[in-house]
Amino acid sequence: MEKILIWGTGVIAEQVLGQCDIFGQYNVMGFIDNNADKRGKTFYEREIFTADILRKMKPDRIVILTVRYKEIEEQIRNEFPELMASVEEMNFFYKQTVIKRYRDICEPEIIRILEHLWKNDLQVFNYDFVKKYNEMCFRIEMDESCGMYFVRHGGKRLYFSKAIKSTVEAADYYRGVLMEQDKESPHKYTDENFGIEKGNVVVDIGVAEGNFSLQVIDRVSRLYIIESDDGWIEALRETFRDYKEKVIIIQKFVTSVDEGKYATLDSLIEEPVNFIKMDIEGNEWDALLGAEKLIGRSENLKCAVCAYHGDFDEILIKDVLGKYGMDISTTQGYMWYPGTNRQTYVSTRLCRGIVRGIKNGLGRK
Repeated sequence: MEKILIWGTGVIAEQVLGQCDIFGQYNVMGFIDNNADKRGKTFYEREIFTADILRKMKPDRIVILTVRYKEIEEQIRNEFPELMASVEEMNFFYKQTVIKRYRDICEPEIIRILEHLWKNDLQVFNYDFVKKYNEMCFRIEMDESCGMYFVRHGGKRLYFSKAIKSTVEAADYYRGVLMEQDKESPHKYTDENFGIEKGNVVVDIGVAEGNFSLQVIDRVSRLYIIESDDGWIEALRETFRDYKEKVIIIQKFVTSVDEGKYATLDSLIEEPVNFIKMDIEGNEWDALLGAEKLIGRSENLKCAVCAYHGDFDEILIKDVLGKYGMDISTTQGYMWYPGTNRQTYVSTRLCRGIVRGIKNGLGRK
């Protein structure tokens, strides 16, 4: 049984230890906390030490369970460089839990992920395609006229919220955007058989930086951009300032009710549409409940709806789209998504990325 020391005795440690069967799988030698007042006390019936214990104990792994991961990692690098190879972050325990949960599943897609996990850390996308993005460099520029960073995405300027404060932060964010929409990603909204046609009317809900909208802007006749965040709204206005004749930017939370800052798709859009993309942090099901009239009047319609934010999202989204008369499928592959602010726990399940719907059984084009 591997010997481990766990660094952290706070909320993150409580969360992980409450979900993962750690003590049955590892010899937990104790806990480390930089708070000297905790030294000598116990946590989960194990003694709490300060970092000096690493001069005496030599664990097989040091697992950091704190939001201050980078800070603790740097401390270990400076004080105990010989132990850096044994340092793990909290996903280490979740990885073991995911493997244990799915190890008896014979589905080829699951087996592929488990084979990847034997050699790699647990991530949102557990596929080899993510590796090509790790070394990618991007030219991030500053537009001094508006004080926002931007990157050239498909030859067009894609602006970032002012909440992104550095070129490094912007590059990391953009790397995630590209990874998410890789052709092998379970999160990809469209593919060669499920896409947007010339002249379509498109609704993008939960736009953030707007990469999806910018990607399709030249093909659409009209584009509804619906986003709630002030910072992203400001960035989106810069990104789409040359497309005002076809872009309508709406700042609302899309839900099943119309009240104040909340609005339904039925109240926001009166014309038939051809494509709805939705990524609103677990509120997709509720938003679809407020789109019955819009979907009803839209004959040639495709929907790409994120289904990974909550444990039951895929089921709920399929149920609503099915009741609206849509043919339903999902993207290939699985994601691991820790959870949203709706959850008080980190999910240890693998989930589909996107539920796709096609109105009235129209052929895929």
